[in-house]
This record gives sequence, C-alpha cells and structure tokens, in this order.
Amino acid sequence: MEQRLDELIMQNFAKAPTEPCLWWRGTWWSRGAIEELVTECRENLAKSGFSQGQRLGLVLPNSPIMLASCIAAWGLGGSVAVVNPHLKHPPVPEYLRSVDVSGAIVSREIDGLVRFIEDAGIPAASAALNDAAPVMEGRPSVPDSGPGLAALFHTAGASGDVKAVPITHRNILTLLGSILEMIPSMDEDDIILNAIPNHHSFGFVVGGVMPIAFGMPQVLIPSIVPPKTTLSAIRQTGVTIIPALPVMLGILLGGEREIAPMSKVKLVFYGGGELTPELAERTRDVFGVEPLEGYGLTEASSVLAVTPPEDAIRPGASGKILSCFDAEVRDKDGNLQPYNVDGRLWIHGDAVANGYYRANGVSAERFRDGWFDTQDIVRIDEDGYITIVSPAGDVITVGGAIVYPGEIEAILKSHPDIAEAAVIGVPRGPKGEYVQACVVLKEGSSLKPRDIVAFVRGKLPNYKAPRSVRILPELPKNNLGKVLKKELRGV
Repeated sequence: MEQRLDELIMQNFAKAPTEPCLWWRGTWWSRGAIEELVTECRENLAKSGFSQGQRLGLVLPNSPIMLASCIAAWGLGGSVAVVNPHLKHPPVPEYLRSVDVSGAIVSREIDGLVRFIEDAGIPAASAALNDAAPVMEGRPSVPDSGPGLAALFHTAGASGDVKAVPITHRNILTLLGSILEMIPSMDEDDIILNAIPNHHSFGFVVGGVMPIAFGMPQVLIPSIVPPKTTLSAIRQTGVTIIPALPVMLGILLGGEREIAPMSKVKLVFYGGGELTPELAERTRDVFGVEPLEGYGLTEASSVLAVTPPEDAIRPGASGKILSCFDAEVRDKDGNLQPYNVDGRLWIHGDAVANGYYRANGVSAERFRDGWFDTQDIVRIDEDGYITIVSPAGDVITVGGAIVYPGEIEAILKSHPDIAEAAVIGVPRGPKGEYVQACVVLKEGSSLKPRDIVAFVRGKLPNYKAPRSVRILPELPKNNLGKVLKKELRGV
C-alpha cells in the first residue's frame, strides 16, 4: 500500500514531539501540540459520522484548524474540499455541493456563513481558528471517493467554467519529492512562510503540506494584511523560505517605504504571474535573494516547473520542468513539436490528476491516454526550461493570423508610464478579432491611447498592435491577483 500524507506526518510528530511545528499569532506550537489538535479533530469528525471516502468542506483561512482538520480527515480515510472563505456567499454552498461534502467547517470569524451554508442543505459548524473541528451532524449518504483522494480544489480554465480537481496522496507526495530534488538546499532547518491562501493549491501543497510532511517549521499567516505585521512575523521568526504570489509580494513590499533587509531569507520563489522589474528589484533589496519564478496549475498538483537557485536568471523562462512530469509540446493537430517551437503543452506523470470530479465530458476532452492538455501555449528548450507564450484561451485571431496576448503585454509593461496591462481580442465579424489593450497608467502619467499604439507598433508588426486602447483605473482581478479577462471582454 502506498504511503499517505497523514501517516508520514504522524510519524514525524511521534519522532520529535517537542520540536517546533508552526508559529501562530505570536506563539510556536510543538509537533506534539498539533498532534493533540489532530487527535481531537479526528475524534469529533468520527462522532459526526465522517468516514472513509467522504469529503469534508473547509471554508477557512490558513490556520491550525485548517491543517489539523486535513490530517484528521485523511486519518479517517476521507479527504477535504478547500473553499475560499472570502468568496461572496452564493458560490460557497454551490462549490461545496459540487463535490458532495458530508459537512463543512467554517471560520467563526466569518459572520453568517454557517447559516447560509445550512440553508442550502449542507451541514456546517463554526470554530475558532486555533481550535478543533467541532462535532456536527454530517450527511452519511454521500458518494465514496475512495481512500486515495487527499483534496479537491476548484479551478476555472480558459472557458471560465469552474471545475473541481481531485488531488491524491500519491500526486502530492510525488510532486513534493521532485521539488526537494530540484531545490536540495531545503531541509529541516528551514522555516517556511505559509501565507499564500491555502484554498489555492500552490499555497496548500507548498506552504502548508510540504513543511508539516517533511519536518520543516512553518509560519502560519491567515492574511498578509496589514503587511507590516506579516513582515514583522517574517523577521521575528527567522523565515528562510518564502513561497509567494506576485500580488502578495506587491502588497508586502509596495506599501512600506523603509524595510530593513532580512538576511535570513535564502529562497523566494513565486508563481501565478509575473513580477514587474520594480517589484523584482524590491524583492532583491529586502530579502537579499534573486526571486525564482515557477509555473504550475491545479491539475498538476500545483507546481510544474521551478527555477533552480543556481540558475536564478534565465530571461523569459518560467522554470525547469520537474522530474516527475513528462511534457510534450504539440501543434493543433496533435503532432509533437521540436525544442523551442511554440505549441500546446501536454503533461503526464504521477503528480497529474486523473480527471475532474463528476465532470466526465470535460475530463474526456482534456485528459487523454494518461496525458493532460494544459491548453497553455509554450515552448520548451533542450534543458527542460519552459517559456509560457500564452494561455490557449487568450489566443487572438487577427485576419487569420494567430496573436499571443502575452507577447504584447510584455511590450506594454516595458513602457515606463504603464503600471499594468492586459490584452484581449474583440470580435470584428468575418475578419476574426482585433487587438485591444487595457492598461493602468502610473500615477501622474499623461500617456494617450495613440501614444500606446505607436509604442507597440515600434516593436511589433502592425497586425499585433492594438487597434483600440482602454485606460482604466484598475484591472479586474480575482483574490489571487489574476486578471479576469472575461470581465474585460464583458462576458
């Protein structure tokens, strides 16, 4: 029988119960203290009727109860469905219902959410973030997902349709082994910041599960706001490794004018977007390290490629593909492409999910013969480094020619007066689409749309230049900082 996350974690607790496990709101908790919390959670879940194959909904920020409830559910042969606690109320019960949870644990700090979930017919209970999952009357008649499932995460692809991705114990353990292989300098002496929201697979797997599974202390941050408090926690606890999202680094480092350098940090690696040159420089100044870019997706258990520390600067690349993945670049007809040629990325391996939860139709489209169609347009070089050209859903067709928004966005962001940029296609009848740029100007800029068009035309062919420019006060984004192009298109 393959090893499970809960078995590995509980073994670590038993070997060194007095070692520090996690820091929470000013206090270090030992492994033994977390083991006690896990035991209480498991007992209460069992009293609630939770058993093998069932799914427990967790509508919680990063917290001791989040981690303890996961380990407890796994110990009973079940899994967890992690949902963003800051979503507007309507989607929360919809997400929970879509994965057939037996019940949900909700943060006591979110007013009214328990009643809202219960009114939708789903058992729910609230709890303090440093307490155990309470006893509740769960739903016993839910489909059995089997003991191998660890967690489910909701994701929206290019179509914008929300799907649930089931990730197994094997998926996560395989992935973590490859990450540690790529970055062997990480060990039990490191202290990891767990500040990426754990409803995001990257935050859950790398920030939460990795340290607790491999004996690394973690600093648990339920919210990085206010940034001064988070920066103080990083300094006070001696954090050495910071997994991050670009939006998170922007919040941490953008508002504070004077931040003394932090000499103990040895790794900052990020994914989920690009760093502006200014933010990359700010990261170097404060943390004293070169930020390492990575690339991933939920269907790959969060991380697909990481930049090794010894090769920190590789212009244009988003990291080196981890050893647990096979990757192929294919053209629109499915033919394998050579190195350094653009095409659609397909991946295969023990860290890749097997399909979407209760979505046979879309699973059949995206998962074929053990391979997963990421729908991202990429190129891969001879050394395994991957460059993201554009998500497939963002591709624009101009007069029969293919235009990748990422290429134009990079040009726009290089302009000294442009703070943010997103490029979309606007329908124009039988001729396909035309390119539209949506930009946010830096404070004090008087840049005009015609200036922006001329700037791009000076660097790219005319058909790739925007035919229209919208200057906006801000770009619509989700809570992880990803631009919502669907809203920009008005659909």
